[in-house]
Parts: sequence; structure tokens; C-alpha cells
Amino acid sequence: MALNNDSPASALRLGVMTAVIDESRRVLLSQRSDLKVWNLPGGRLDAGESVVEAAAREVQEETGLIVEMTHPVGLYYLAGWERLNILFAARPVGGSLLSQSDETTNNRFFAADAMPEMLWRGAALDALAERRPLPQVMTIPAAELRRVKARLRWRWLMNWLRRRPEPRFPVFQVSTVGVIWNKSRQRLLTLPGAVGRQLPRVFADRRTAPWQQLSAYVQGRTGYDALFQWVGVWQDVMHDRLEFIFAATIGEQEILRGGEWTLARAAALTEQEMEYVERVKPGYHVDPIWLIRAEAAPNTLQGR
Repeated sequence: MALNNDSPASALRLGVMTAVIDESRRVLLSQRSDLKVWNLPGGRLDAGESVVEAAAREVQEETGLIVEMTHPVGLYYLAGWERLNILFAARPVGGSLLSQSDETTNNRFFAADAMPEMLWRGAALDALAERRPLPQVMTIPAAELRRVKARLRWRWLMNWLRRRPEPRFPVFQVSTVGVIWNKSRQRLLTLPGAVGRQLPRVFADRRTAPWQQLSAYVQGRTGYDALFQWVGVWQDVMHDRLEFIFAATIGEQEILRGGEWTLARAAALTEQEMEYVERVKPGYHVDPIWLIRAEAAPNTLQGR
């Protein structure tokens, strides 16, 4: 098992984005007051908060709308920010759309072909698409990144001078787990664990996208290059722990360094890992993404 340094300097930052879609299939965008750019409503995940709660809170704070999350859409690692955002789709169910708020100078619904220049436009289009996207690394040009970071540093300084210091990003323990089937779906790729066998697992830090870290770990341990699809997330809200579960299907070949193909019915995995395995169906690449809360019954919110 690969471990990371759980210090704030290395911890992966977590955030949420929400595509609020109205009855006319228009998407709600907000113009940020600090960066003067359009974007999907969103922000950081707070300690002791579920990802669904965070997404709904950010929409209401920025736009005034109360929304119902309909499904998770995808994962986006923001290169240059060392941050992972979870994108949800939602529909408005209450509240009143504000023309501006403490964090925005404009909030409006836009048709897909009429969106303004904006950050992460691809994520907004993903929420409208019929097919679920693969996890993505999102970048902006270096000069634009420097400009944006300079504006954020200025905002941080102004808030500090006003004695309203911005909170630090919470430190979450984030890990990624791979459910890797052979093509006949009879065997799972497993690795030696502290007791028995286990699914490939790596604690994610902020250096690269979590699925890239998992893929590099699997390749280094087994020689396989797996193309992972995000299939679910497990969250222990009370203890600020999350596991992002990814799935892949590959042909059986020789495995290096202790990896083996294990019969699923005889894998003797932990109860939690067996739940992951049972949820990864043959159509995992198009099946709904599932969310599990550790201290409660599995969340019923699902996606495409």
C-alpha cells in the first residue's frame, strides 16, 4: 500500500461544482466577484460535511437557489490548484435566484450554445451530455493561472486586513481503490495485504490526479496499465475520510510482484471492499455513480 504524508502541505484539496439545470436544459452560471469570470457554482468541501451537502450549500450561498442533487457527473482534477472537484447535476426546487451575492456579481441560466467565456466550460457540457465522462485533468494556460492566483492572493490579503481571514483548506484522508476484473468477470486483481488479499489501494496526495496515482501504483506492482472509470465514493463524514472507487477491465496476463487473479467468490476481502466489488456491475462505465456514507445507510443518490 502506498502512503502519503498527511500534513496540510501534501493533503489533496477537495471541492464541489454543481450544474443546476432548469426545465429548458439551461445551466446556471455565476460570475465570480474576485476573478471576474463565469463558472459553475462551487467551492471547497468543509470538514464534517458530506459532498452532497457541500454542493447544495455552495449553490445556495452563491445564487440563492435551493437545489436537489440529481446525480454525480464526474471527477475533475484542477492542475495548478492541486485540487479535486466532484461535479454534480441538480435541479432547482426553491429559493429565489439572486442577481448577485457576496461571492458573485451575476447569476444567470444559459443555453449550451450561448455560454459566455468561462472556466471549466467542458464540465458544464459534461453535465448536459448523455454519456458519463472519464475522470479528467483540467488545465488553464500558465499566464492565466498566474493571473488568477495573483487575484486570489490579493483577495486573501484584503480579507486579512479586514480581519476576516479566510479559512485554510481542511485536511482530508483520501484514498483510491481499484476494482479490476478480468474479461470473464470471474477473477479480481488483488495484492498482498496486512491480512490476506486486498484490492489495489493508494492514499492520494495533491501532486497528481488520484486516478493517475492509482494507475501508476497498479502498473508498478503488476505491470498492467489500467484505464479507470470512476464508479463511486465512500465517505466517513465524522472522521473526514473519503475513498474514491474506480473500476477497470483487463485481460489476464502475467502479474508482477505479488499481484494475482483471485476468484471473486473466494477473495476473502474486507466487508467494505466486498461491497465495492458487488456494486461494480458489467455496465459500470455507464451505470449510476454510487455514494456511500459510512455512518448511515448507503446514500440513494445515483447518477448516470
